[in-house]
Amino acid sequence: MKKAKENLASIFWGTIAIVFVQLVHNGREPLYLIALTAIPLLVGLFYFKRSLFPLAIYLLFIGVLGRYTRYYRQNYASDTLLATRDYIGYMLAGKNVYKELIMTNFGLTPFSYLPASLFWYLPAYIATIDLRFFEMLIAALVPITFFIYGRMTKSWFFLPLLAIVATTPFLLDLSADGSNDNSGTFLLLVALIFFRLAVKKKNIRQFYISAVLLAIAAAFKHYVFFLLTFFLPYVLILGKSWYGSRRFFLFFFGAIGLISFPFILGAPTGFLRALSYVELRPTYPIWGWNIWAALRDGFGVILPVQTMWMIRLMTTIGTVLIILKVMSYRRLWETYLGAVMTMFVYLVLSWWTTYAHFTFLVPLIGLLAIEHADDAV
Repeated sequence: MKKAKENLASIFWGTIAIVFVQLVHNGREPLYLIALTAIPLLVGLFYFKRSLFPLAIYLLFIGVLGRYTRYYRQNYASDTLLATRDYIGYMLAGKNVYKELIMTNFGLTPFSYLPASLFWYLPAYIATIDLRFFEMLIAALVPITFFIYGRMTKSWFFLPLLAIVATTPFLLDLSADGSNDNSGTFLLLVALIFFRLAVKKKNIRQFYISAVLLAIAAAFKHYVFFLLTFFLPYVLILGKSWYGSRRFFLFFFGAIGLISFPFILGAPTGFLRALSYVELRPTYPIWGWNIWAALRDGFGVILPVQTMWMIRLMTTIGTVLIILKVMSYRRLWETYLGAVMTMFVYLVLSWWTTYAHFTFLVPLIGLLAIEHADDAV
């Protein structure tokens, strides 16, 4: 299918409109005031050169430095990295983290994260680097990796999406608030970049590298499983052509097992307790962007946690089954669509949602838009 010629002017002005609104909402810090002042310069460059490259560099500049400035403006608003730091200490002391409990903002809680997070932050812990600073550095790479993925299409139509990833206020805030969502997003983006390169160049080595990287992402953040539900069947069909999906799955599950099994086998009950805590969150109130907050605040309806959980579970499973039934398993964008739809249903039916839950979803929607428009894989 022949692609339509890009409308550079439409891409440019759409991106500028997004950037202008986001910069205003980001506040009056010097960086954003300078970025706002530079917009007329960008307009002049585009008028005379008709190139979108300066705009792309501008977006990356804001995306990277914006996350850096957030580190000095914020403190620990989330206890995720603080808890991870404590559990790394338990691990280095020879203890299985899934057997331990620590005190957080919501009371005595188990290790509710996945094992790869311990190894991911271990170098920073050993080097006595503030984990919030380390997370900010990784968050600064997210716009860059998103840009790399977008340019693999040899097009510029993804620039408005890059503007969202680079300048959205809550994404900037979450780069240095003590949460770990940006690391999960970065790991997934890198894995998908290698996968797309492997498909494009028919490179077996990159294909297997992507399997290992995807396994690390899956062993780091629970949300990756929304994508795996649709991505792995796609790889299975794709592998029948020339790749050999058996080795992909061998590398994928082998890497997950190497990272996770020592913890799971050492404390199977503790691991199940952690998963149960993540799913039920019994100590969490109704709060955030979800239907239950609307029912409570608008109609005074409050359902028991078990009822809300059952509704979310059954609806999410139903969504997965419907998408698996209708997807062709031959287009990469369908796997992103399945992940986005399923995760969105899951979140709006969760009784506790924060900006952190959307940190992973926003770039995933961007990948869906890129692949659906390109439709090349």
